[in-house]
Amino acid sequence: MHESRILIGFALPQQAGLVRIFDRKSCLSVHGEVAYALAKHLYRSTAQVSRSGVADNGLPGVTLSWALLPSTLRYLLIDPGEHSVEFYEGAGTNWSCTKRGSPSLLSDFEAELTRSGDLGEVPLLAALSLGQTEGLRTVGLAYVDPGARVLRTVEFTDDDHFNHLESALVQLGVRECAVVKDTASEAGQPGAQSLDLHRAMDDLQRLLLPGTLEQHRHVLEGHHASAALAGVLAFGELLADGSGHGKYGLDRLDLGKFMRMDAAAQRALSVMRGRGDVSDTFSLFGLLNRGKTAMGKRLLRTWLKQPLLDLDTLRMRHDVVEALVGDAELRQALQQMHLRGLPDLEMLSRKLERGKASLSDLCQLYRASSRLPLIEAVLRAHSGPHASTLMERFADPLALAHDADHLVRFEALLETAIDLDRIPDEYLIAASYDPGLQEVEVEKLNLEKKIQGLAEEAAQDLGLCLDKTIKLEWHKFANQRLRCLRITTKEEKSVRSKLRARYLELETRKDGLKFTNKALKAAAERLQALASEYDSRQSTLVAQVVSVAATFCQVWEQVRSVLAELDVLVAFADVAVTAPRPYVRPSLLPADVIHTQALRLTAGGRVELVGCRHPCVELQEGVDFIPNDCVMQRGESWFQIITGPNMGGKSTFIRQVGISVLLAQVGSWVPCTQASIAVRDAIFARVGAGDSQARGVSTFMAEMLESAAILKGATPASLVIIDELGRGTSTWDGMGLAWAISEHLMNGIGCPTLFATHFHELTALRGAGGVKNLHVGAAIDHTSGALTMLYQVEEGSCDKSFGIHVAEFARFPPAIVEAARKAAAAAASDKHQADSEVSASKRQKAGSDAALQAALLEFAELPLEGGAESGRAREALTSWQGRAAALLKELEV
Repeated sequence: MHESRILIGFALPQQAGLVRIFDRKSCLSVHGEVAYALAKHLYRSTAQVSRSGVADNGLPGVTLSWALLPSTLRYLLIDPGEHSVEFYEGAGTNWSCTKRGSPSLLSDFEAELTRSGDLGEVPLLAALSLGQTEGLRTVGLAYVDPGARVLRTVEFTDDDHFNHLESALVQLGVRECAVVKDTASEAGQPGAQSLDLHRAMDDLQRLLLPGTLEQHRHVLEGHHASAALAGVLAFGELLADGSGHGKYGLDRLDLGKFMRMDAAAQRALSVMRGRGDVSDTFSLFGLLNRGKTAMGKRLLRTWLKQPLLDLDTLRMRHDVVEALVGDAELRQALQQMHLRGLPDLEMLSRKLERGKASLSDLCQLYRASSRLPLIEAVLRAHSGPHASTLMERFADPLALAHDADHLVRFEALLETAIDLDRIPDEYLIAASYDPGLQEVEVEKLNLEKKIQGLAEEAAQDLGLCLDKTIKLEWHKFANQRLRCLRITTKEEKSVRSKLRARYLELETRKDGLKFTNKALKAAAERLQALASEYDSRQSTLVAQVVSVAATFCQVWEQVRSVLAELDVLVAFADVAVTAPRPYVRPSLLPADVIHTQALRLTAGGRVELVGCRHPCVELQEGVDFIPNDCVMQRGESWFQIITGPNMGGKSTFIRQVGISVLLAQVGSWVPCTQASIAVRDAIFARVGAGDSQARGVSTFMAEMLESAAILKGATPASLVIIDELGRGTSTWDGMGLAWAISEHLMNGIGCPTLFATHFHELTALRGAGGVKNLHVGAAIDHTSGALTMLYQVEEGSCDKSFGIHVAEFARFPPAIVEAARKAAAAAASDKHQADSEVSASKRQKAGSDAALQAALLEFAELPLEGGAESGRAREALTSWQGRAAALLKELEV
């Protein structure tokens, strides 16, 4: 809980991206322009928005029910998660902010958000420190992972477009980033804020495990890395959470562990679901998201953003998938019996560590703990290939976590402390757990029996039947809840005289009259006092049990990690065997980086995908996907140019190659019949760029920015896929740019590249890595002129784009299609005539040049004669000879 700020009146300063929610007791209200967006999201209409103030110039606002609070917070903080939130309580003109949240700081609203579904990725808060070091752009990056209780930081140089920074933020899945302004290079600038690094290091020492700060001095060597870390500590308010003191680790962020992918590559390969996707299977995450646990789904998101470069880890993942593919009984048992229904151990352990867990949360952990021996047993029963890997990676860690020194003790604690017989109706501390609580419980039971007896006596006195014509109920008033009696209005008329003489009337309602007597009232008040004492003791004991249970958090974190990884790999195996055509295990090869004679790094290796398919497209309804091969070999086919008609499958082909490489380096099998892949350090993609009007960036400018990122970031070990580069400008400018970029990728960088284009002139390219021309097949009916796409990638180039045929597919009006054909034919005829005239002009000029050259040579060979005139002739001849020689030289050029 943040410290409250008392605000008088409504003159709150407007802040971009900040949404204030006001607690009106019976409802909630939100004010400002965001009210329209919320109304559209929650009500599918803006009719609920009203304006407060004079006429129509007041502040817009929308009223929300409490039931809509979780959905509102999820929209503002998670999906799309573009706002920060402040929650106000109060009345009249006095309001105080009691909670704050942002896309990376969700702890204040975690209870509400978890009620509306899975939180998705655990949010990471990052901070940046930017500056110049020896003329180079220097970036300090730090982030905190609250789930793992770890701080990481790194300092590196970057280009002016911050391409390396973008890849790092995409890898980490950062939702929110604070920028530290007061680096050494920016000190004294307007707006720079003072950041006390010495104080930040003192704060860091309080967070880190005792005695570990000196061990991590190497992590803090860079000024910008230290400044970024200080920014994380300040903005994240980590010291405010006392449960984390002395529990954090500190490490250097290793950006070289994972394949680099920027946001453009993620969009091109459809890694995550886009806002326009109508089906989950349109994205890789939706395709692979068959896990049964929340922590497994969360880990899958992380893996897709962080493909690995380490061959040993990747081969281990492929081994586990192979074991699960071959053992259907094991796979189905894990999916349908053991992993299904497991609680979110990550969120529960975080609540437990912060002391916010309830008895219900502890019971969920208890249920998960009881399943661990079953999961271990089914894993040990596997006798197929890679059994030892399953044991070492999963069964043994689960056995260690559930031994007598760990979760067995946790289960014993809960069995002793919690009244398991009352679950799921009530979650209470067992009375036998505490002698004082047991005394109160015994007295409560005895008093409840006494109250029951008093009720029976009253029923006999009134001549009524208990639980039929007279009932024992509860009466609520003020802060009390007392036992009483109730009879209907009809029965009240028959016993009215006795009631007034010997009983005390409490309340008259439509459903009858509530009343009591002196003995019943005294017993009820004593029962109320005992209930309050019982609840107080319960709260104290619950806090004690949660405190003891929190000592097992590290064990639960290990269990969570093991089960999440197992869940993801089981999902990979399920996808591999249930696809329309089964996936195959890829053979992974090292990138094979070598030094050439020019001392320039190049990458060897081979990318061979036989029968490759696009995993998302083949699942769409009505699609009979046609597989294609892709063989990229340095020196032969390292740069591949794909031409052919629109809608012929060029884009799908280059994307499916990139997706297969990505899946292989995530640990999944790939949609091929055979695959051999040299590990790539990055995937760059320039596919389908769009404009960004808010930033003043046109489609072509966006295309050039993405291309610049490729040229600056790609290495010989990267994979580059480019689709239709240069379409946003004139034909010759676009072709020139495409040619120059292609030559640089081939000869300057030397990375494997797939280049789909309609610039047929590019098929003349040649390069050191080897250029291979491919085209997508199409058949034309010469009688009707109809075009049939074959979707087969074949060798050779194509010199036509068939754009008018595609317009026919789009059902253009026949008149327009015919007009387009005539215009295209006329343009082609004009171009042919112009080419003919240019050729004739060139021939004529060549003939004239040849005649002039012959005449000059003949003149230069004239003999000289004697006499007075011969001197002047000699001078003239010498002059002509000089001019002739100059002209001949010009003609040669």
